[in-house]
Amino acid sequence: MPGPEESARPPSAASRYFCTASRGLERFLAEEVRAKLGACEVEQISGKVFFTVETDLKQLKSLKCAERLFLLVEKLPPIQMPKHKGKGVHVVQSYVMGEPNKWLDVVSKWQSLLNLDKEHPNTLEATETVIKSSTQQETSRRAKRPKLELDKPHTTVFDASVTGHHDLHSVSQGNTQNDVLMQKSPSPAKLLNPKSEDTVSYMPFRVSCRCSGKIAKMFTSQEVGRAIGIGLCKEMGWKAELRNPMLEIYVHLNDVHCVVGIPVLRLPLASRDYIKSAGLRSTVAWAMAYLADIQNVYYHGIDNTALQLQRASVNVCFAKLESNIDLTRASVTELPLLTESIDVIICDIPFGKKFKVTQDTKAMMPNIFKEMVRVLRGAGTLVLLLSQELSQDIQQWQKPKSKKGKLAIQEDGNLLLTKQTLEPVENHDVKDSAGTKDAQSEVKAKVWASLILKDVFPVSLGVTEASIHRYKKITAI
Repeated sequence: MPGPEESARPPSAASRYFCTASRGLERFLAEEVRAKLGACEVEQISGKVFFTVETDLKQLKSLKCAERLFLLVEKLPPIQMPKHKGKGVHVVQSYVMGEPNKWLDVVSKWQSLLNLDKEHPNTLEATETVIKSSTQQETSRRAKRPKLELDKPHTTVFDASVTGHHDLHSVSQGNTQNDVLMQKSPSPAKLLNPKSEDTVSYMPFRVSCRCSGKIAKMFTSQEVGRAIGIGLCKEMGWKAELRNPMLEIYVHLNDVHCVVGIPVLRLPLASRDYIKSAGLRSTVAWAMAYLADIQNVYYHGIDNTALQLQRASVNVCFAKLESNIDLTRASVTELPLLTESIDVIICDIPFGKKFKVTQDTKAMMPNIFKEMVRVLRGAGTLVLLLSQELSQDIQQWQKPKSKKGKLAIQEDGNLLLTKQTLEPVENHDVKDSAGTKDAQSEVKAKVWASLILKDVFPVSLGVTEASIHRYKKITAI
């Protein structure tokens, strides 16, 4: 039987797109384009998701797990490079450019996509060639940004570290989006077709190139980008313009593929205009909320740092969500919440550049879990972002003994360990008394008697690698 990508046939007016994504989030983005856009021919590779859909720009801009959105010009196998560098320049140039009609078709679709979105409040006003300055754009966005609204809450969510660390509003609808890359211009036929009599040959463009693998050993990204730019100038009659281009062309060459695309928006989709003080990457925060299956919610935001709470308050007020979010200063080991009062907990355990994973952090983890389990309702969801080191340590807490006890298998296939099958793994690097170690072991056993580890998803935070853990709380055995 063919899979969903193979069986689904795109409409005749559909276009081929791709989005870039952080490593580890490709699967979430693929699920999002299917569910939100009804996309077909969905293909995910490292750092990118390709899909075909017939939709408008407003729907495309609703994607939350994508970094940037592109119209696909072409996706080709890797280039077979000659040994001679001089000849290689012409090979790359002709391989990437291909047929002129291909460019005319894609750029015309791009122009049409923007024109159909002209009624959107964030579409730039008409000018001929000059793009508004970033300051003007920001002023325009602030003036025209609509109020965000949430439906009446019925689910309570606790975020143990809210400020700038989480995309608290990622589940709300009607959010404003990024400005469009290109302004209104002459019709595509006049602007793009070099053979028409009334051609406007002044199409300012620039090429952004990224090379990796074998081709990067022969050429720099600047050399490849220059070669492609020269070819487009000669073939299409366009003009290279680095500072104020109407059109940007994105090229990625590596040992796996050659991808050429046109950015649809000026700013990344990941740039949330309703977050004034950012922290955790917004796409990762959205993935955590997605895993928690958040619908309509009321948030309790808790942090132990006054500065972080102040930044969070700015975000909440700016987004007009004061009626849906309250902020409290407290420690995650002593939460000012009633037992079993929270449906979902989302937390970014401090680590990375600013917060290093220390022995004290590791020693606190059992008590952090214990307190979260206390306030979480039965069948509630716990989603944590952890460093790789903490992720490995925590997964070692739940280790079955080889001879004692039996493993209980639930009907849904999840592995459930009884108290008798738990063998807490001690951290011998922590110089502590035997009594403290025994107490930590007891806490770990109680925690894992109440939680099921459902999934672990490795994700990239740029220079830092991390993992998202998802747990479900169960009743005591």
